[in-house]
Amino acid sequence: MRKVKRFAAIVLTAALLSPTTAYAGNAEDAKALYEQVTEKQKSITDMNAYYDYQMHLSGSALEGMENAGNMRIEMNVRMNHLTDLGNLQYSSYSRVTMPGQEPVISVIYYKDGTSYMDAGGMKIKYPVDLSKMAEQISSQTFLFQEHKKQFPLWTEGDNQVVGFVIQGDKMTDYMDQVLNGLGMGSSLLSESSVNMKISDIPCEYVIDPNGDCIKMRMKMNMGMNVDGKTANIDMDGDVGIADPGSPVEINFPNLSEYKDMAEAFAR
Repeated sequence: MRKVKRFAAIVLTAALLSPTTAYAGNAEDAKALYEQVTEKQKSITDMNAYYDYQMHLSGSALEGMENAGNMRIEMNVRMNHLTDLGNLQYSSYSRVTMPGQEPVISVIYYKDGTSYMDAGGMKIKYPVDLSKMAEQISSQTFLFQEHKKQFPLWTEGDNQVVGFVIQGDKMTDYMDQVLNGLGMGSSLLSESSVNMKISDIPCEYVIDPNGDCIKMRMKMNMGMNVDGKTANIDMDGDVGIADPGSPVEINFPNLSEYKDMAEAFAR
């Protein structure tokens, strides 16, 4: 179960890093709105996002584990220097809550080509090649544009909402590449025989009168095979963007306390 939860949390993060602004629908109004939002996002340097997802797990990997099938994932992701990868900084606070159990807390920081993870009583660090990730995202964006579907456009109060669907097979390929780019795919999951398949993902972007995306809603289904056992994961929730375009500061802990991954797992 620990492997399933760890993998699911990593995959959720990777999914929400996906280049969703490239999935604009074919309706002319939706397309024009998305082009406007995408162009504006190119100049955004800072982001403060709040994730709130309900997750339901089922399958043989959870047999005999009471209350293990439902959890809530909350995250606060803060980033700056988004347009300058050489100086990008990042922090992520995550809390996973399950019925009848204490919340599982993890914190990740990124600075100067290295990620620092504090979770499960361990503080580890590992290199991350952001330039390689950027190339992968750019390549996958093109693939998604070639496989887009038609989506609706509607209003909610003063905001406009664009619905779209992320292609499941393309997202599966994309996240395989992103996990490897993060340095997490092989290092954290190699001890498990893990594979996954993601179904088409219905999403919505909520865009305010200033042309800023202030919320993304997403429903995702993912089938997994972990060490010969099956797990099915259903996630439903949203990502809220606080004060789009405002400066974001990252408060780092004492990073000298973090050990190289190989050293930490050798203990």
